[in-house]
Amino acid sequence: MLALVSVLLLALPARGGPPAGPAAETARFVFSWRGVPVGTVTLSLAPEVKRFTYTSRHLHTRGGQVGERVREATVELGPGETVVGRPSVPQGLWLWRGPPAPGCVTGREELSGREGPHCVTAVRGDTVEGTMFGQPFAARYDERGRMVALEVGESRFSAVPPGVRLRPPPDLFAQGLPVEGEVGPLAFAPPWPVEVRPAWLTDWRAGEARALAASVHAAFPEKGPGAADWNENGEGEAGGCLAHALRFAARAAARGQKVALVHGLLVVDGGPARPHAWVRVGLAGGGTLELDPTSLDDVTPRTHLALAVAEPGGPSVEAGERWLALLRGEHRVVRRPLAR
Repeated sequence: MLALVSVLLLALPARGGPPAGPAAETARFVFSWRGVPVGTVTLSLAPEVKRFTYTSRHLHTRGGQVGERVREATVELGPGETVVGRPSVPQGLWLWRGPPAPGCVTGREELSGREGPHCVTAVRGDTVEGTMFGQPFAARYDERGRMVALEVGESRFSAVPPGVRLRPPPDLFAQGLPVEGEVGPLAFAPPWPVEVRPAWLTDWRAGEARALAASVHAAFPEKGPGAADWNENGEGEAGGCLAHALRFAARAAARGQKVALVHGLLVVDGGPARPHAWVRVGLAGGGTLELDPTSLDDVTPRTHLALAVAEPGGPSVEAGERWLALLRGEHRVVRRPLAR
């Protein structure tokens, strides 16, 4: 699963699919980075032929365009569910059908073929902690011993219950969500509360914050999504909204200011609502200022709809859960006519 992080922005092979068959067991996970859903991973085990298949469908950007790419790996299994001819176990299979026992095994990333130590260092109730290639992870399991959540650094894999219809994350970026209604401010139905001013925001002068937004905007000569959106501080020459927001937050932090990263939706010229990110700044006296360094357009209730507010560099669990709810169709985007 770790290999998926490194291939998000690469050109990948054509579509594939897990093996069919009534005896096959299949599980699907949504992959999120910093709370933003960017793809799905499907694991399938066909025990009658000892075959394990790992399939990823994820967001792919090239030349500023957003689409989907699919990559698949199938391995034949030998004794102990090791890869035939190798002493290693498939990483996804080791995590999925657990919980793994304390100790270390040699794991194999399905997509890259990289092999190395995979260790369980602690078991706490239904949660297992350990390392893969030295990187810490935490996995949670259900009563059947099947993984339901995995956290590795900024990445999170969340299981999709069987039978649940889920819109593919790349479609959310490419096609957006329909907006019901013609006039009025944007809202979710049913509504979601969003924290207005987190306690960790610092007070800042509006003029200084606006100047930083203009500086970040000018620093990106190309405004399409790209590799900078997946870097820690949005570094790069080209980048979309997430890169702009991350760079704003990083440069604000360098000045001793803490700002909020806003996950939300943007509606332009009557089109659909598409995922977007901007920043929220704390002002003296308890107020806030929202800035969109990507476009420098005003952040208004008619164009921007906040989904969740997160601390840059911190966990984005709430944002991730809400994005999943949107993908499941549990909330709609509507316009609320203003009362006369």
